[in-house]
Amino acid sequence: MSGSISAQVRRILKGHSDRALIHAVDDAGLEYKIEVPLEAVRGIDLAASQVLVLSWSLQAVPRTTEPRQPSSQSNDTPSAVDRAFMELMTRPRSSTPLAGTATADPNTSARASQGLAELFGVNMSHESQGT
Repeated sequence: MSGSISAQVRRILKGHSDRALIHAVDDAGLEYKIEVPLEAVRGIDLAASQVLVLSWSLQAVPRTTEPRQPSSQSNDTPSAVDRAFMELMTRPRSSTPLAGTATADPNTSARASQGLAELFGVNMSHESQGT
């Protein structure tokens, strides 16, 4: 699938970065917004009518590798990870796990809790990890 687009430039937004946003609208009212290097639009005068011309195509890209699986939690079931997440989120910061919190496998739960804690930047080395 491919196409070509001509759209009237409505504005060019420039900020404090090295990029600019070009906002254009075609005759059918469809909007197009692209980021370009700031240098590419320096000196463009919008008082003069400007048209954005795009040529595009969509192409399938063959997979060269399999999606990467997280190594630390690859053996955990979704329900074990969900339980571990809920334990982590409901646990008081300075105490042991909440009373009545059930876990099917303490080792799986501890691994999942540690993995989630690392993702959220929580240091659990001083807390009980259920092992």
